[in-house]
Amino acid sequence: MGSRRLLPGALTARYLLLSGMLAAGVALVAYAAMAKLGTAGILAPLAIALAVMLLLRPVAAVSLVVALAILCEGPKFGIFTFTDHIYTQLYRDISLLDAFVALAVASVGIDLLRTRRSLRFPRPLVLPILTLVLAMLAGVITGHASGASLKFAIFSEHVLAYLVLLPVAVANLDLDAGEVTRMLGWLMGIAIFKAVLGLIEVAGHLGAQIEGTSTLTYYEPTANWVIMTALLVIGAALLARQRLPRWVLLGSPLLLACLVLSYRRSFWIGAVLGVLFLLVLGTSPVSRRMLIPAALAIVAAVLLLGSVHFQSQLPLAKRLTSLSPTSIQANRQDRYRLDERANVLAAIKENPITGLGVTIPWRATARPLPLEGEGEPRQYVHFAALWYWMKLGILGLLAYLGLILASMILAWQTWRRRPEPLLSAFGLGSLCAVIGLVVIDTTASFTGVDPRFTIVFAAQVGLLGLLAGTSRSAAQDR
Repeated sequence: MGSRRLLPGALTARYLLLSGMLAAGVALVAYAAMAKLGTAGILAPLAIALAVMLLLRPVAAVSLVVALAILCEGPKFGIFTFTDHIYTQLYRDISLLDAFVALAVASVGIDLLRTRRSLRFPRPLVLPILTLVLAMLAGVITGHASGASLKFAIFSEHVLAYLVLLPVAVANLDLDAGEVTRMLGWLMGIAIFKAVLGLIEVAGHLGAQIEGTSTLTYYEPTANWVIMTALLVIGAALLARQRLPRWVLLGSPLLLACLVLSYRRSFWIGAVLGVLFLLVLGTSPVSRRMLIPAALAIVAAVLLLGSVHFQSQLPLAKRLTSLSPTSIQANRQDRYRLDERANVLAAIKENPITGLGVTIPWRATARPLPLEGEGEPRQYVHFAALWYWMKLGILGLLAYLGLILASMILAWQTWRRRPEPLLSAFGLGSLCAVIGLVVIDTTASFTGVDPRFTIVFAAQVGLLGLLAGTSRSAAQDR
């Protein structure tokens, strides 16, 4: 009886001792972090606790990474400018967002080991990802042989690593159809929220200026990609005669207005192309007969705007006029892109197999550049396929084309195989969005180059791999 009476007191003493040790450890970590980082170091214990929580919750970790990539804009965005701190470099080119990506991938790996689930690798992604890994290795070797630092060359490929790791990580999340549907609902809400913020930015004249008279919503590609994909998914659901929530229908005009007021001509063209393919794939044969006249009318309207003396001073009219071939030749920025492409093609012609290697700039040897100092150091080209070829050699070009084709295959499989109407609409909308991306990537390099865009795109491909793979497994079970 006496020992039982002493038991609660002993436990209380033990809890007090453990609590004291934990408090001392937290204080020690905070003190060391403050000595290194200043007053911000006091949040180090909270950051460690958050990291531990995310490591134990892979779905939350991946969702957080995608949400941060969508919501956090850079310093040029006039609303919530503090969010650009997530892109502060911690080491070399590695930012805080990169640390969250690594945390999410590690969380999925730990979950696979803990639950003893086998690794799911979407079949269409196997060959492109293996080719990309070999291309990245070749790019590092070529760049190092040309004088680049080996460590810097390796760390400079961290965005390409997103395309290797994130699709596989997302495809291995333990989610059922209902959970994926709810996740897509949250993403649709984030897209509408981003559209509202963009329109507020335009109304308050807080964003970057366009055509010298107005401000735009989003110049960065991530928000425009999310909004364009959301519109195409909504269109796919409506063509399938699916009943959508009222808040989605009310938010659709906001999405469209935000995309139009971004003044990104490449996304306009990609969206129009996506809509045309959406109508081709999602409508009846009778309705498809009207697509050719509609497409010809769109082309004729653009050419007409560029051939006549258009008196309107609205930025939207000016951007529409700039789509004509004659305006492209006269615009200095567009001329720079054409001259840049000629110089990059000349550099690739000298090294068609190996490319230049990562971190090695191209030189303006074929044509002089109309904008002096533009693109220095010259690591970039406004054409994604050429960027892969220039940096990673012929393997890089094949890897890029393979990833685009694999994403289309996964989107097609999701559309055709999923019995759930909303998930099928997500597959069709994503398929049309990737078709538009083929055109968008010919005017700028986003896939594998822009960190935020690559995170969102890689997660989208992984989710398509998850849906296509589980639908095939369900069909085999039946």
